[in-house]
Amino acid sequence: MKWLNDFTLIMRSSITALRETVQDPERMIHQLIIDMEEELERVRASVASAIADEIQLRKQVEGTRDESRQWMDRATAALRRGDESGSKAALEQKVLAEQRANSLDAEYRKQQEQTAKLQRSVRDLEDKIRQARQKQTLLLARLVRAESEQRIDRAL
Repeated sequence: MKWLNDFTLIMRSSITALRETVQDPERMIHQLIIDMEEELERVRASVASAIADEIQLRKQVEGTRDESRQWMDRATAALRRGDESGSKAALEQKVLAEQRANSLDAEYRKQQEQTAKLQRSVRDLEDKIRQARQKQTLLLARLVRAESEQRIDRAL
């Protein structure tokens, strides 16, 4: 049974050595950073789209508020002319425009929150990429030092 344990130990160490030679740590870290940067570009595109949507919603809210003011002006003008039914109809349209403006404003506020969240995500991801680069530099320095120590040990 001892020879089986020794054989198993040798096979495990051989497999581990093979895996370490196949998986270059420097290459793996570099690929991880590349993947993070690609994700950052996707998130930035999402942020740009969210900002564009936010701008459109703001314009719609402003347009609907303007429409409401126009209906109020029409109602006032109709009253000056003595047209009560026209004034009443204009006021009803004003109320409907106000309701649309309020619902659009609520959507605009939600969109602002989502945009702010996405922008925080971009900053967080940028920080993580910066930290990964710093760790990469540190790990590469350690790797070079370890290789140097191995060469020194072999030379001695």
